Amino acid sequence: MQPGQHRETARILLVNDQDEIFLLLTHFDPEVGLPPRWITPGGGIDEGETPAQAAIRELFEETGIEIDIETLDKPIWQTSGRWDWSDGKNHHTYVDYFFKLTVTDFELDTSNWTEDERRDVLEYRWWKLSELIESNGVVGPQELIAFLTDHFSAHP
Repeated sequence: MQPGQHRETARILLVNDQDEIFLLLTHFDPEVGLPPRWITPGGGIDEGETPAQAAIRELFEETGIEIDIETLDKPIWQTSGRWDWSDGKNHHTYVDYFFKLTVTDFELDTSNWTEDERRDVLEYRWWKLSELIESNGVVGPQELIAFLTDHFSAHP
C-alpha cells in the first residue's frame, strides 16, 4: 500500500449453517499501522474486474471454494473511508464490497495462497458473533461488528 493510494476490495462474508463467520487473522502491518485483525476472505479488485468477479477469484485463492457468478447476488454491504496511518502523516482511502456466501461444510485449502498470504495469515477460524464481540479482537473494517450485529438481527 502506497501513501495516498485508493484501494477497492471485494470480500466474502462466509457463513456456515450455524451462523458462524469464517475469519482470517492477519499480522501487524507497521507501515500502515494496521494491528493484527480478523478479516473476511477477499482482496483487491484487479483492473477490468467487477466486484463480484474479484470476490469469486479471491474466495477461490484464499479458501479453495469455487463458485460461479450466479451464486453471488449483489453486495450485501459496502463501506468506504480513509485510513490514517500510524506515522501521523500518510493515509489511504478504500472501498470494500461485501458479498455473502453460506456453506454447509468447508475445509480450508491454502494451496493457492500467495507468499504474502502465507506470511500474513496467522490463524483462521469460525466465530459465533457473540464470541467475536466478547473477544475484543480487532476486526477489519472497523465497522464490521456493527454491520454483522445488524445483519444477523435482521436475518435470523
